[in-house]
Amino acid sequence: MILWVSARTSSLACRLAFALAGTPGEVREISLRAGEGRTPEFLAINPKGQVPVLQVADGTVVTETPAIMLALSDSVPEAALLGATAPQRWASMEWLAWLSFTLPGAFQPAFAPQRFGPPPAESAIREAALKRAQAALDFAAARLPADGWAVGEAPGAADCALAMLAVFAGFLNLDPGERLHALRGRLFALPALHATLQAEGFAA
Repeated sequence: MILWVSARTSSLACRLAFALAGTPGEVREISLRAGEGRTPEFLAINPKGQVPVLQVADGTVVTETPAIMLALSDSVPEAALLGATAPQRWASMEWLAWLSFTLPGAFQPAFAPQRFGPPPAESAIREAALKRAQAALDFAAARLPADGWAVGEAPGAADCALAMLAVFAGFLNLDPGERLHALRGRLFALPALHATLQAEGFAA
């Protein structure tokens, strides 16, 4: 399998899950900032021009984080990325769906307000987005256990996505909350993720 990513973007969640599961295959990095998502070669793989993108062994291309997490879980079932039981899988998908809705509405306008309105409105757009982002962080932190993992007894896809949220909080100088910050620390301390974190430029 091949997973396409761009460093320090929302593809981080799938990149962490790919490594956590011990997925056979490779990670290929492009630079969205340099416009590599709009090249003819990449658009032939994903016409959306976005990452993450997963290409499975038979050539099927999967896009969007929840779908990729499901594909990774199906491809490496022993890793139980979504959980060991049906309720755990439902809970994992609930987290992933919520995050997929939350990132565009709260975090993206905070990072790039110029994409969401004319210059006179940029400051107000960013300020409103920061408030939504902090509310999302508070929501997540309040629903996490004091110790362990978001779903079940082992780290999984939901933890990878939530750790990404904590990273984004740091980029924006927002408070992820004690429990979300601690979950990020536990996940990033896993030996299976050290090479991925180094490639992304993050300290554990």
